[in-house]
Amino acid sequence: MELETLLLERFGHPEFRPGQREIVSHIAEGGDALVVMPTGAGKSLCYQLPALARGGTTIVVSPLIALMKDQVDSLREQGVRAAALNSSLSGPEYRATVEELKAGKVELLYVAPERFTPAFMKLLKDVDLRLFAVDEAHCLSQWGHDFRPDYLRLGAVRRELGELVTVALTATATPEVQRDIVETLGLAEGAVFIRGFDRDNLVLEVVPVDNLDHKLAILPDVVVPGPSLVYCASRKNVERCTSALRDAGVRAGLYHAGLPPDERVRVQEDFMAGRIPVVVATNAFGMGIDKRDIRNIVHMDMPGTVEAYYQEIGRAGRDGRISRAVLLYKRSDRRIQEFFIDNSHPPADWVHRLYEHLVGLGDNPIYRRVEELAEALPSEAGDRAASSCLYVLQRAGLVRRIAPSERRAQLTPSRYPPPGVPEGHRGEVWRQVRAFSKEGEDTLMFSPDEWCRDLGLSRDQLTSSLRGLEDRGYLTFRAAERVGGVELLDPSAPLELDERAMKERRARVYRKLDQMEGYTGPTCRRRYVVEYFGEKAPFERCGTCDRCREGAPAVAGPRELIPDEMVVVRKLLACLARMSRQSGKEGFGADLVAKVATGSREQKVLTWGFDQLSTHGILGPRSGGPSWSSGEVSDLLGMLVQAEALEEAYVTRSLKGTSKEVTYKEVRLTELGWAVMKGEAEDFRMTFPYASKVKRRVAGNDGMTPGQLPGELLALLRDIRKQLAQQADVPAYVVASNRTLDDMARIQPTTNEALLSVNGIGETRAERFGAPFLAAIRDWAQR
Repeated sequence: MELETLLLERFGHPEFRPGQREIVSHIAEGGDALVVMPTGAGKSLCYQLPALARGGTTIVVSPLIALMKDQVDSLREQGVRAAALNSSLSGPEYRATVEELKAGKVELLYVAPERFTPAFMKLLKDVDLRLFAVDEAHCLSQWGHDFRPDYLRLGAVRRELGELVTVALTATATPEVQRDIVETLGLAEGAVFIRGFDRDNLVLEVVPVDNLDHKLAILPDVVVPGPSLVYCASRKNVERCTSALRDAGVRAGLYHAGLPPDERVRVQEDFMAGRIPVVVATNAFGMGIDKRDIRNIVHMDMPGTVEAYYQEIGRAGRDGRISRAVLLYKRSDRRIQEFFIDNSHPPADWVHRLYEHLVGLGDNPIYRRVEELAEALPSEAGDRAASSCLYVLQRAGLVRRIAPSERRAQLTPSRYPPPGVPEGHRGEVWRQVRAFSKEGEDTLMFSPDEWCRDLGLSRDQLTSSLRGLEDRGYLTFRAAERVGGVELLDPSAPLELDERAMKERRARVYRKLDQMEGYTGPTCRRRYVVEYFGEKAPFERCGTCDRCREGAPAVAGPRELIPDEMVVVRKLLACLARMSRQSGKEGFGADLVAKVATGSREQKVLTWGFDQLSTHGILGPRSGGPSWSSGEVSDLLGMLVQAEALEEAYVTRSLKGTSKEVTYKEVRLTELGWAVMKGEAEDFRMTFPYASKVKRRVAGNDGMTPGQLPGELLALLRDIRKQLAQQADVPAYVVASNRTLDDMARIQPTTNEALLSVNGIGETRAERFGAPFLAAIRDWAQR
């Protein structure tokens, strides 16, 4: 059957979307492929249609039950015989699906990567398999943003399935991750289809904020109008944001992994049905959610990678209409991501301790809660660190995580149960307990999935019955834990860790965080995202992101510096050189260098004695030149790294008095940097950020510190901003940020040319909102 005919008859689409037909045709004809395609561009069809064209059964690997359910339900509505095998099925449902699979009645079967147990592989030998599809394939790369070790086994699974025709699909893969996917799955002879990362209907914005209270204050304005998702990095922030929205009269749902399953399902269904317009969530929400009219994606906290951010904002505007992606940003936001990174990359000593503990337990498989395993680690470690140690052992090939279908629950029958047998499901379960209990054994370990199949109950019904029996004194029950357990693959094998590689892996993740932070910088945001994923942007400025709308010029490439700019650079390099000379250390964190250069008297500066250096405050308000903020100096340091006058190095060390490790980045002078500082690098070129600061000296106001800002003028400017925002029906920050108003009060521009030197004011913003501000400043100056 022609592909176009199949597309119309089975999916109801009259034609392919751009780029789909070439991919579908290649796979349908038996070619392996890696498909990298933006969210919402029709990626799923690229394996679903070839599955039908090739006949037989296609195995689809998918990471989440919610994602499987969404795909299966959608396919069944279109008459496609799709099914899933996972822990959400009741006993009868599971058995029926297996029988349909054996009978060749399943066209697409969705499973999790953990499903490929020896028993399942044996089952597949009797199935007419024609295609192997790996969705969310970035999960198999240790350099991807959502690495899952169980995905690493899929290369071996593919070989065991006889090098089945394979397609791997993802929306977020850098060139490095693409190479990992191809190598792991053995797709070297396959085709690679990259269909672009540019979403031209997404308006990208970064809103600078002062603190969490500032974020909460502007959030209600950011999420309207239209359905919106608000992402937070922690459950605590989810609850804070939800309260702030509700207090402002916005109907908002709350979603994170700590909520009961039925409550999470209710929130998801209410959002999909439009009963609640806003959901505040951790990144646990969104995978498998195909709501096409989401208008706003708001990030309260900066994600850890550009890949994660791109995937999450990709849930907006799937209907092709203009939608917004807003990041509320303050520089210290990266600290929470640094906390996650440090806890996800444990010291080698902790991994050795946990492995010795596992071997010493004498059990195999080992069923322990992660909280129990954490007790084998130093006191400063926690549950997250124990789980991370298991990931390291899994990567090393020493343990296997127990799949959900193999997890065991635990119960202890009462020695003196109440007389009689309960009625209903509880009675059936109690009889099962008595049948499996052995004389002299206090504890019974059992498979919930197996009992569900034996009794014909769903997982929820079984759990509810056991809880009811526990409440009535028949038994004590402990459910199968989320981690479940591990199997030692060879308990006699020694643990040999490459500590250097472990530290490099940690440093790589930090570099990804740096790249995410780079998105908040002065470049066109759409161009930054496109080029991050290895593509050449077809534009210098997109014209739609906040940077371009403000009229900010495209960041110029490296150039020769004017004398005043070179003075600033040499001062900053000299500050770092003096810090190194006094301390005997080669490098320091950029934040500390910036604090010393701007004259901070924070405790860390005083502890090192850097307040006594002649270069302390060399770029600060009392320097006689432009006054730089510590954030601006940090950006300047970043440009000096790009120009190779400085080099970055990640340092991992143990916290004082503990074995806990932290990783941080230092900047150090290079040979070129020393030459620039001494005035001996005649051909030195670099990108100079905030070039307008050097030109502002003619205004004569740069010596004014924030504490000296004329309060009356600042209050007047804020009133004007509020009026302009109401007239234009936009949030206040669209007119001018707090930082822009501070800069305006400091410089006090009275002409259009002077206004353009204000931070955050470009030609577009000046033309739209500038006149009232200029008039107010002129009037104020004449009083």
